[in-house]
Amino acid sequence: MVIRIPVKRDVLEMETEDLLVNAEYGEAGATSGNDDSGRKRNVKIVALIVLAVLVAVFVLQIDSTVSEDVMEGSEEVMHKDMHGSSFGGINNVASPGGAKAASKLAGVAYEDIIVPVSNVGHATPSLNEANIRNLVGHYMHDEHRSPYSSHLYDKPKEFLDEQQEKYLSKMKRVREEWGAWNFRDPSTKKRTAANFEKAPYKDLNATKFPESSWQVDEEYNQEFLKEAKALVNRMKNAIYAEYGWPVKPDMTQEEKEKHNELWKIHVGSVESSSHPSPQTGIAALTSAGMDGLVRKLLHAMMTHDDFYVVLAGHSAAAGHGNDFMQNRIMAFHKIMEPIFDKLGMRLISRNMAMGGVGTLQFSLAGGDLYGEADIFEWDSAMTEKGPSVDLFNKQAILSGERVPLIMTEDRFYYNIIEETGGSAYMGQYATDNTPIFPQTTLENVKTIPYAAQWYDQSEEKYNSICWEPRSDFTPETKQSEHPGSQVSWHPGNRHMTWQGRRLALVVLQGLTLALEKWETETRSKGYPLAESHWHVGKEYQAIRDNLRKHVSTPKLNDDNEDIRSDCENVFPWIPRICRVQMHGFGMWSPRVLNDFDLLKLIHPAPNGYVPDYPQSNLYNGFDLMPLSQALPDNEVDVHAVAIATTDPAPNDLDHDWIDDENKLSGNSESPPTRRLLKQASEAAMNFRSETAMEDVRRKMPKIGRRRLVEDSGIIPGRGWEVHGWDPVKQFCDGSAQSECSRTPGNDCLLYGANDKHMDVAGSSMSGWLVFTVPRVQEGIIMIRMEWWCFMSGGPHMANGWTEVNDGKTTDTTPYNVTGPDNQRRLHSFEPLARPDTRKLKPTFEQTVPTDLEMDWAINGTINTMKYDEWKDYSVEKVKNVAIWPLLNDLEMAEKKWDGAPVEVAIRFRSELKPNLPFCISHVYYA
Repeated sequence: MVIRIPVKRDVLEMETEDLLVNAEYGEAGATSGNDDSGRKRNVKIVALIVLAVLVAVFVLQIDSTVSEDVMEGSEEVMHKDMHGSSFGGINNVASPGGAKAASKLAGVAYEDIIVPVSNVGHATPSLNEANIRNLVGHYMHDEHRSPYSSHLYDKPKEFLDEQQEKYLSKMKRVREEWGAWNFRDPSTKKRTAANFEKAPYKDLNATKFPESSWQVDEEYNQEFLKEAKALVNRMKNAIYAEYGWPVKPDMTQEEKEKHNELWKIHVGSVESSSHPSPQTGIAALTSAGMDGLVRKLLHAMMTHDDFYVVLAGHSAAAGHGNDFMQNRIMAFHKIMEPIFDKLGMRLISRNMAMGGVGTLQFSLAGGDLYGEADIFEWDSAMTEKGPSVDLFNKQAILSGERVPLIMTEDRFYYNIIEETGGSAYMGQYATDNTPIFPQTTLENVKTIPYAAQWYDQSEEKYNSICWEPRSDFTPETKQSEHPGSQVSWHPGNRHMTWQGRRLALVVLQGLTLALEKWETETRSKGYPLAESHWHVGKEYQAIRDNLRKHVSTPKLNDDNEDIRSDCENVFPWIPRICRVQMHGFGMWSPRVLNDFDLLKLIHPAPNGYVPDYPQSNLYNGFDLMPLSQALPDNEVDVHAVAIATTDPAPNDLDHDWIDDENKLSGNSESPPTRRLLKQASEAAMNFRSETAMEDVRRKMPKIGRRRLVEDSGIIPGRGWEVHGWDPVKQFCDGSAQSECSRTPGNDCLLYGANDKHMDVAGSSMSGWLVFTVPRVQEGIIMIRMEWWCFMSGGPHMANGWTEVNDGKTTDTTPYNVTGPDNQRRLHSFEPLARPDTRKLKPTFEQTVPTDLEMDWAINGTINTMKYDEWKDYSVEKVKNVAIWPLLNDLEMAEKKWDGAPVEVAIRFRSELKPNLPFCISHVYYA
């Protein structure tokens, strides 16, 4: 029997076969010629049968009581190195040894992955196969292979070999100067893994840990905590030294105090929304915020859980002007992912910021588009202010399984601290870090550490490029020298790195406090660590209950004063969005899962037509790290400090190869050629990039579809199409594993920006857009639309039609995307400038015809919204976001039920402008 649970590495089988060891009777000592021999033989046979039955019953009992055993602790054997480096080696398909393994279908690229699913009903699915497989992590964090020595670079082998030698020398120096992770399990016995699968929030009762699990082993804990504390301390000191502030043993008291003040994480200095935070130091967290972060980290370490860090914001937060892997969240992720890995956690970091908008378009969907968050940064003040930010805060708390630490400016706390009884996890960054950075001039630049140079960005602001030449792919389109959007309001790469370092220091301080608490509490009270320090479920529920209680208020108090929260004034006609968990589907990216793509809800027309993305990425897999962005020699390399261990290089990997492009194949007597290696690497990345676009891990709930054609004459139209920026089927979840902006014709492929604005567009000639919204429980359905989406006059598939659906509404002739009638227009590509480019929209009156009517149907019941009412809802709540209500049913909200699917249909009607398209990008519901 095999019980499979998500653990850090492989899952082994339960060794029930041990019960049969030495069960074969009569091997030695069986004699013949004795009257009793037959009787003895029969007894042995009976004994074997009885034993077999007992074993069978035992196995069946285990199979039938797995859920019970989960709470008791699984007896599954697990790997012993649960706290070590997972990266590189056979799984680094960009290295020669990893490519050779991949050519034999070995390594993580070809393994079957089971994506863990939370047992908390309101959790938001937030993991993709690509996040778990993490090929880019194996490439970046391989401490024994330089990322710059890969055969995928279009460089001579001699150059690549030189990069590898330099890397090995550097890693040797790092280990000698900074130290390295050196944890080993002090016991040689097998360990069993606790199974958290059925424990809500993974809050396993402390008495249910198996006796041989590491969590209850004193010696294991002491060794682990010693190494963990040393690792966290190394990382802090490396960041200090990176910016020219090393911690020295001979520092004076004055120097220590200055150092501590500049790099301090303040705690308890912002306990209400009216209390200003400190201007110096790195950040300021409320007491509840730091306590919550410590609890989260302890929980993740105790349970080997995932830890999610998410950024929401505008174009500057998205990192426009820089390559995607240079943005602040990726800078954080690069140095912190190896730390989380060694401590037994998986770090998922996502930059979900978007140019040209705020955050309302995503926060209205609750966690469905952003995904789960343990730390949630909000940075969108340039494009969004006012009550919609309060909605962001409330939905961040109400949505998903986790209640995050929200990092935002204290002026945007609103009343969230008071509304949660002081329990919300809140924090913000200090506003002035200039004392850390010396003034850089052309004369002194060489005396200042690279990371700290040009903080004023007067020189060397950007070093992003558009393409790093590869040996496995050459773009047909000439690549530009650097990305666009390098404007005054977008920070450059050094600022991006610094912002990532600030977040890292907050997390490292949280880890420091968590490890200290772990050590202190277990030293006095024993192992495992008491539940009160790391269980999260009850605390999350209490925070949410407090919030719901405070926002469930009447509009006016006894003095006739409006006492609603700021959030409830975003949409005064539906204030309950501030106290329920919202959901949504959309077409903008980044989007945490492709499952939440609006296209997945749309019903096909009678001929089978349904809008879809017409193109795929030009190439798959991770991008190579640009050689021009390599850290200068002799600078403090924080990432090298993070990945360093005392583990030897794998001795079973052969990295030999020859740089002979003319040789078609290698053989058993000679090393493989670059051609073979890059083919193997490319095949591995293609294989998993394609599955990332499929629903291979989890299916959305079945959605029943009523046959509206029979009930109301509503028939799905054939004139709706995908429209917008880069309408390409691509994997854009905001993570390091994303593969974005690889559109045919793109002249800056390495830019990799994840933010795309797409929608489904239809005119009065397009017919009905029909889709089913799953599990509407609170009676809320809203949509985001645009009336100005075709302002540049781009073509639409229904442009030449003079009848609805081109007169083919009920035609069932199968749709063929390659047919002659469909070749003229597969989609409408909007050649818009980047979102940060200033461009005036035409006015509503100039664009929208006065005879416009929008029909919408809820489960077949048709309603109509005329021009004046439609115009009222077109007013944008934040930049580029206007919302139209389709359902606001209080009776549904008052029912005690699990909700039900609701079928929605929308069409437009106008005789003045029958071919003017309108665009729908999101549907929100609760």
